[in-house]
Amino acid sequence: MKKIYYTFLVAISVVILSMCSKTSSVEEEKFEEAFLENEKVIINPSAMETEVLALINEHRASIGASTLQTSSASYEYAEDHNNYMIAQKTLSHDNFQSRASKIALEIGAVDVGENVARYYTTAELVLDGWLESTSHKEAIEGEYTHTTLSITLDKDGRPYFTQIFMQVE
Repeated sequence: MKKIYYTFLVAISVVILSMCSKTSSVEEEKFEEAFLENEKVIINPSAMETEVLALINEHRASIGASTLQTSSASYEYAEDHNNYMIAQKTLSHDNFQSRASKIALEIGAVDVGENVARYYTTAELVLDGWLESTSHKEAIEGEYTHTTLSITLDKDGRPYFTQIFMQVE
């Protein structure tokens, strides 16, 4: 009986994790193309973070959603995840549940979501890419109150993005 229970628990965990914002191979090809078309672009991660957050809040306002407050307390989790993805050389939501749990405890979040991307060279391109993906768009337009966004460059100057969304009551 325990074996069936644990098998069921693992299956449910896999389903839940697969529902998290993920990037299909087609979407990843867009990321690659966005970079390849703009190889000589120099990116200022800090300035781009500000620009992406502003564009996301503009989009949310345009659909009647509240603007997101920045959560500096959760920034380290987004930045650490970028460094993890860079080390792995792939996009992923690995260890999302652990990040979400820690953030929930630290800031009292009742819901946490995440978007990731890589190789986009402008704020507009990353926002457009996320809005073209149903799961990423749902996170951007969700009932969240706070967000944090880290953009980290790999050794070749290509950006990796982790945006974490939080609902704090």
